[in-house]
Amino acid sequence: MTYKLIAIDLDDTLLNTQKTISQQNENIIKQALKQNIKIVLCSGRTHNAVKNYAQRLGITGDDQYLITNGGAIIETANQKILHEQALSNQFYRNFVDFVHENHLHYNVVDDKSNTYTSSETWFDKYTIAQAFENDSGLFIRESDQLPNDFKILKAIINGNKDELDQISDLVHQTYDENYFVVRTGEGFLEVFPKNVNKGAALKQLTSQLGIALSDTIAIGDRDNDIPMLKIAGKGIAMENGQPGVKKVADYITQDNNHDGVGLAIQKFALK
Repeated sequence: MTYKLIAIDLDDTLLNTQKTISQQNENIIKQALKQNIKIVLCSGRTHNAVKNYAQRLGITGDDQYLITNGGAIIETANQKILHEQALSNQFYRNFVDFVHENHLHYNVVDDKSNTYTSSETWFDKYTIAQAFENDSGLFIRESDQLPNDFKILKAIINGNKDELDQISDLVHQTYDENYFVVRTGEGFLEVFPKNVNKGAALKQLTSQLGIALSDTIAIGDRDNDIPMLKIAGKGIAMENGQPGVKKVADYITQDNNHDGVGLAIQKFALK
């Protein structure tokens, strides 16, 4: 089987626990690129939080692609936007009311990688970490201080595992009918437009590139990776992946601290 495109999640998949790419993973991905296989980093992160990893791997230019913000943006490595889908200003204002009513911590991200939250007596570590990764600053604003046409790409409720476990059912009850709600990592329960997910973005990108989904591989570890693993020609879960991810996968590779991504690419894609 000849695979033409490999979609790879970042956190806890390509990145190890030190948030770095191992030398073996880097070497194997560069081999795949030399064999004209598209390597698409497919992350819930923003462009700013992905670009340095892409550049290190040699994923550059307008003929290489990234899926960012959980599938809300499909773009070239040079940040030419091919597709973007945002949440409305009305959703944003209603979401802020919801988190205030339930005494939750939150942040939202716009299309320029800016992170916004409301004034608090303290800011949770997950909001601070996301703003740091996005490298565009943290803006403290109430919703009525922003323009009426202000739109966001995703809304995030932050908290530790126990806090998110306690609020998860209510968030799903509130938003599942019209939005896509998913845990994307430790500390992050995220809300996207209904039809925005990594699988939908992979389907749209491959259609634009004239690549059959059967000629693709998707590799991931968390619930937000399930849509792309299910539609790819071969879905690969990490050994450290969540049970639901492993259940839908065609193959389980080594964990993110033992070059699982590189080993999978070497096994299934390299000539």
